[in-house]
Amino acid sequence: MSGEPRLPPITVVTPVFNGSAWIAETLESVLNQNYPGELEYIVLDDGSTDGTMDVLAPYADRGVRIVSHANMGEARTVNRGAALASHDLFAVVNADDPVLPGWAHGMANAFAADPHLSGAYPDWRMIDGSGQVVGEIRTQEFDYAVLFGQHFCLPGPGAVLRRSCLRDEPVRDPARGTSSDYDLWLRLGLRGPMRRVPQVLATWRRHAAGTSSAARGRAMAADKIGTIRALLARTDLPPDVRALGPMALSAAYLNAALLGLRAAGIPALRYAALSYWHKPMWPARVVRQQRRSIPHLAYAAAQPMSGWLHAAASPLLPRRLRRSAIRAERFGRADA
Repeated sequence: MSGEPRLPPITVVTPVFNGSAWIAETLESVLNQNYPGELEYIVLDDGSTDGTMDVLAPYADRGVRIVSHANMGEARTVNRGAALASHDLFAVVNADDPVLPGWAHGMANAFAADPHLSGAYPDWRMIDGSGQVVGEIRTQEFDYAVLFGQHFCLPGPGAVLRRSCLRDEPVRDPARGTSSDYDLWLRLGLRGPMRRVPQVLATWRRHAAGTSSAARGRAMAADKIGTIRALLARTDLPPDVRALGPMALSAAYLNAALLGLRAAGIPALRYAALSYWHKPMWPARVVRQQRRSIPHLAYAAAQPMSGWLHAAASPLLPRRLRRSAIRAERFGRADA
């Protein structure tokens, strides 16, 4: 009657492991979407031991499909959810990141308006452990050169993808470890256009037990570099994307080095040096900044209080690097 395009069906998957503290809030946020199209909801418990299944059980009577299995990690759990999904449009809503009213409607409108989209993502709200708003994040318009070349994951919470664009590839590649989400968008961006939905429709909860806070360390740093190298190993990369390879590697090494400012056990100086080594595609001003950063990274990495707080407070660090360290810690946006 209103002339609005018919809204496509969506499958929403929530993987949860020991998420009893927040899972009910997230389920309610999805169930209360009042979406006029079909909304399938699958929640997969990944071997929780904290009573999560007790919280989930009543939701089976409200149309939520509850699946439980032995612990196998988030990436494989998401892939199992994708295998069970009935619809092409697919969203992963994390157990501690409730969506906001109108999320499903707003995201579906983007796909209804453009059947060629491979993915879409909204602006989002950062909340703390108690659900209080910390800030709102206005995302950038999609640009693959930023996503890949600058190692900046533009899609975040509330993103929706078209599964058929992945063809025979998994939604998440377990081999990519803590960067499996970022790897997904890198692969999907090769298959079709993506679009930013300029509405605040999702949340990301910052808390000590979250994946982005707990999974720091050498493995996370290595995942950043491995993900870029895996993409560059593909034989189907368009020439313009492959040309961004040196810049992408430089950015990946720099992000790994910045992790070394916040967590012990990461060879920050070596990563910073490798970032400079892979510099050919960087603008001259960025190359100069990286060169200045190397001794400061060495200084921070050598301190007994090595970590982002020390790096941010250190008067020896250039102002831009201090801002980068604070920003990376605050938003955790390098891979999610």
